[in-house]
Amino acid sequence: MSVRALFFSLCLAVTAAPFASACADAPEEETGDAEDELATRLSVQSIRSKRTYDAMSLEGGGFGQAGRTMKFLVDARDPGAKKPYFINARYTVDGRTPDYAKYHYDFAKRQLGIAEGGQEFNDVTYFTNDKRYYAGTIQTYQLEEGAPPLFAVQLYPDDVIHEGGILELLKVIKRSFSIPGARMAFVAGGPQQSFATIGDELRALGYEAMTIEQILGAVKYLPLNPGEAWGYLRIFPQDLGNVRPTDIVVFDELPLDLSVVAGTITKVFQDVTSHVNLKSKERGTPNMVLRDAALDHAQLAPFKDAPVHLTVGKTAFAIEATTAAIVEQKLRERTNRPWQQLPIVNEPNLVWYDQMCPTLTPACTQQGNRFGGKAAMLGFLANRGVLGRKNQAGSQSAKIGYDLVPQGFAIPVQYYRDFLALPANAALKAKVDALVAQEKGGDLSPNARRALAAEVQGMFYKATVPPAQLADVKAQVARLETLAPGVQKLKVRSSANAEDIPNFDGAGLHDSFAVKLSSVDAPDMACRIEAEQDGPVTKLEIKPKTVQCAIKGVYASLWNPRAIEERSFARLDHATAGMGLAIVPAYDTESEVAANGVVITRAVNSDYLAYTLSLQRNNNLVTNPDPGTISQMTMATFGGINRPTRFTVTRFARPTAGGPALTGSVMTEAQMNQVTELAKAVEIAYCKAKPGYFGGDCRYVWLDDAKPRSLDMEFKLLQNGQLVMKQSREFHGQ
Repeated sequence: MSVRALFFSLCLAVTAAPFASACADAPEEETGDAEDELATRLSVQSIRSKRTYDAMSLEGGGFGQAGRTMKFLVDARDPGAKKPYFINARYTVDGRTPDYAKYHYDFAKRQLGIAEGGQEFNDVTYFTNDKRYYAGTIQTYQLEEGAPPLFAVQLYPDDVIHEGGILELLKVIKRSFSIPGARMAFVAGGPQQSFATIGDELRALGYEAMTIEQILGAVKYLPLNPGEAWGYLRIFPQDLGNVRPTDIVVFDELPLDLSVVAGTITKVFQDVTSHVNLKSKERGTPNMVLRDAALDHAQLAPFKDAPVHLTVGKTAFAIEATTAAIVEQKLRERTNRPWQQLPIVNEPNLVWYDQMCPTLTPACTQQGNRFGGKAAMLGFLANRGVLGRKNQAGSQSAKIGYDLVPQGFAIPVQYYRDFLALPANAALKAKVDALVAQEKGGDLSPNARRALAAEVQGMFYKATVPPAQLADVKAQVARLETLAPGVQKLKVRSSANAEDIPNFDGAGLHDSFAVKLSSVDAPDMACRIEAEQDGPVTKLEIKPKTVQCAIKGVYASLWNPRAIEERSFARLDHATAGMGLAIVPAYDTESEVAANGVVITRAVNSDYLAYTLSLQRNNNLVTNPDPGTISQMTMATFGGINRPTRFTVTRFARPTAGGPALTGSVMTEAQMNQVTELAKAVEIAYCKAKPGYFGGDCRYVWLDDAKPRSLDMEFKLLQNGQLVMKQSREFHGQ
């Protein structure tokens, strides 16, 4: 499906070009042509061999980017003589692929000389049962290792085709796409593409009928982040403390505190919006799912603990032997660059989110050096032109009837620097400086780093918060209690200057801690970390749960071993890293948490025009899920400005380890639509305020699948139906 054609027809004045005929465009029947001759054809009207399909298709596409893809267009203007065209995705002119080989509408103008404009083409192709044209893809999926691929006929998720239309389309495809022995299927890309009453007819045609959730649940290999890596293959390692950046690690499922590694393979399906996968995309390390990974796996076992070269492609992966010298060379190539100093800004004041960004200007998106990424973006979200407050007429919060953004205030990064500079904390400052020097020297082993980090963090818990600063914080907490009556708990969230910056999001590296306003500090003001069971996972708690202990606990988390490793890998100078704080009421102050979610304003691991929603029931996080659980993955696909959003569930949630997957959505369609519309509003506002975010008209930024960056937003749904927008950050991956 041409997402760009949709965008062009909605946002640009497109008129049909005069019909241009060339021998390369002629709709010829497939013959025994050589591959180089097939490359000269824009399209063919029949596919009789896998060789032809492979020669005219590309790797990736659709949901999951696993397999090959080829677009087709069926001209149904004459109902009695429907004509199929299989479009050569590898067709080039002067070394470039023209739009008419990429997009259905441009192809129809070129090949058929159609008179329709872009909007009319969309209306008579995707948004009606009475179709002039059928536009879709034939996508391959590898469901069993070594078996022939499944060839899936798929339509755009917003296509409203009825069951009779599906049968008519497949009859045309069957006559023209007939690879001997091919396993064929119709795969519904949207909930409205029902095949409930036509199962027998589909089977009679030789087609299986499946949903995209069934397909992705059966695929054995998924390339979550394609790429190459050189490292030592570690299959199900027992001691994660020894995992190094030169290791390619095979896990049953990803641990929550994964160190920097060269590449990752998991047996269990990963959430595409998990911190680990998003980090893989931003730092360019390959990441894949291999459902039958095992110690005796034919492709893995021969290379256990040996240096290898791993290639994660869109249709398959490959492992070959390499040498220790090459592994070390490749790591040096990635890390042999100067340390990047982070700006140091002397911001002496606590600032409320509502005061941080009073006017929507570029300054609203450039305050991370003062307050850290999370706090700065809460200030952005609180702006009247973004989400605002319920008492601000015309704001998103006023429209919805409650505050979407938590009340609260930011503690600037300078407070952290003042904390270290306090004479009473001189020994801690010296220990931090020593750790930085050793880390930048590059000789620390993972376990040695952990030991030094633990020593430093232990000193943080016993250090002294500057008395004047602590008094200021407590005064603002008292004010927060008046703004949020009944609040008994707070959240002190990490907001480092070494996160949410270009090419480094820092997600999941630092800790946040809960505060009970009734808690009392120990006489010596010392604090401690305790591990408590929170369901199937161990959760760190600061004790006592006071404001000053939470401050010290979050400050100490700047020196979590994973945070140190990630900064070193990105070459961020540890000496200039600092921690700001975001203070908010506990999210369940108004009501218990019903669901957690993440929305990314692009289709992750897909070429559809969509937002990606990950959802999980109750308080289980999507970003750092409990082991053995899987969140719901949903694509919110867009058919245009005036079209309703379609929600395609590509995987249902498994809320409990070892438990069954749900059979319905975690959130209702109305709730998902509400989240999607709010995310659109945030992205449009961010686009207008952030220089260089997008090169086009910001009103239509959500309609561009090729934008260079997107937003990653976390939210909670409370049992009373209210949404809490926790945070927003830029995401630079695809």
